[in-house]
Amino acid sequence: MSERRNGEERREGARSPERRGGDRRESHRVAIEIEVKVGNGPYDRHLGNIGIGGVFFAKPLDLPTGAMVQLRFTLPEMDKAVEAKAEVVEITAVGKPATVGTRVRFVDLDLRSELLIARFLDQHTQPE
Repeated sequence: MSERRNGEERREGARSPERRGGDRRESHRVAIEIEVKVGNGPYDRHLGNIGIGGVFFAKPLDLPTGAMVQLRFTLPEMDKAVEAKAEVVEITAVGKPATVGTRVRFVDLDLRSELLIARFLDQHTQPE
């Protein structure tokens, strides 16, 4: 059995109709530094809020919706960087400052990396 899971399999049945629009997060997010690469270009560093399904960048990236990017980041207490492909799913350039930015979803995240992210998020749960 393959250790890779694509985004559709991971999310199958995860969203209910009332979750369409607005905040679609399935887990909380934690701010970390993430490197973003488009095509064969260099990696650029950005601050992003990572969640189990992807990343929210608090500023609009100069990319169209549907663009594919390569992400690279190291979680605290890890030796090796996590690398993942992601798709730009939303760019918001207007609205409240908390909602302006770029959302990307992981497309091809291996199971080990997904579990590491989940553990990291669990360890950094912030009280509501």
